[in-house]
Order: sequence, then C-alpha cells, then structure tokens
Amino acid sequence: MYHSLEKLHQLYDGYKKAFKLRGVELLLIQEDGRVYLLENRCPHMDAPLTFATMQGGYIRCPMHGISFDIKTGAASPQTPSAVGAIKIFTPVYEGNTVGVVI
Repeated sequence: MYHSLEKLHQLYDGYKKAFKLRGVELLLIQEDGRVYLLENRCPHMDAPLTFATMQGGYIRCPMHGISFDIKTGAASPQTPSAVGAIKIFTPVYEGNTVGVVI
C-alpha cells in the first residue's frame, strides 16, 4: 500500500525529514537533485540520522561519525566490518507526491 510522505514541490537539495510509518522510522532526503529514503537508524548503536551530515554521497551519523553510502546503505570502507548497512527503501512517486510502499 502506497503511503505519501511529501509533496514534490516541498523538496529541495538539503531537504531532510523524519517520518514514522507502521512502526518504521524513515528519513527522506534530497541531495544533488535525487531523492533517497532510508531507515532513520544507524545500525551501529541505533542513533537517529535526522541530524546527520551529507557529503559526497555519504550520510554521516552524528553520534559516532560512521558514514554510509546513501545509494546502497553500505558502511564506508574505513568502517569496521561488524557495522551493518542502513536499510534503503525505494521512493515511489504518485501524482505530485513522493512516498513509500510498506
């Protein structure tokens, strides 16, 4: 089932907003004209990524500085292998909104 998260005209580069949907914490981001949707949780210690910084296609956890590829969810190569990946969701466009199917 489709769940609308945001109207397209509200998005801009640097946009970042947290949502909770069916018990899942989500983070919607627009960076370099692309929209990304990921679980709003660092797999290292479950810290929210709402205030994470973005740089060069990576999102950096504000708690411990671990970076993750926003396209794949994989931790940066410098990260110990015990740290898992961020769960990535596919943004779905319907009419003038972007959302997710959960």
